[in-house]
This record gives sequence, C-alpha cells and structure tokens, in this order.
Amino acid sequence: YKYEWRLEEARKNLLRTHTTSASARALYQLARQEKFTPGKYFSIDRDRVFRNESLDATHLAEFHQVEGVVADRGLTLGHLMGILRQFFTKLGITQLRFKPAYNPYTEPSMEVFSYHE
Repeated sequence: YKYEWRLEEARKNLLRTHTTSASARALYQLARQEKFTPGKYFSIDRDRVFRNESLDATHLAEFHQVEGVVADRGLTLGHLMGILRQFFTKLGITQLRFKPAYNPYTEPSMEVFSYHE
C-alpha cells in the first residue's frame, strides 16, 4: 500500500469485524475434500463485532454474530429455517417469524424476528 510501516501502529487495537472468515475457511476445507461428505460448521461469536454503517432505529455499529455453513445435497430453505428454529429454541426463544430479505452476500436471505417474554 506504499506507506511507511510502524510498529506502534501495528500494535494498536482494532475493532473486530464480521466472523465470516470462519465460514470461508469451512468452505475452503469442504472444497478440498477428495470425496464430498456432508458437514455442519458454525461460528458463534462471543465478542462484539463492528461494521461501518449508518446508525438508525434498526442498525447499530456493533452486534453479535452467529453464522454457519450446512453442506449436503438436496437441502432447501425449509431445512435452513428448521435449523434456525432449533437453534433459537435451545436458547429459550420459541416465538419466531421468518421474513424474506435481500442481502447481497447471501442467497437466499431472510431475517428472523423473535419475541421473548
């Protein structure tokens, strides 16, 4: 990048961005298999992650992220919804609604809304 590297700059704390690198690593490992075997890979982030986004009533600059890759033949959006429902149920959240959404980095995409007393 044609800038002068400085140790004190390299030692600065950085805000952690999305955990997507864990999913990319899982996909890479799946692609390297000689014979495909189904798998489930999840990254549940215990720390806050940050994004550079305009703040409004529904978007904050920090959030907790859960992401995963489920790889098999014949899977549908219904399978994904079942996995999400099971995940939230294990957290004690059972009142869920699924809404189609557009996210340029995932297809198909949806948002999950929940209510917890």
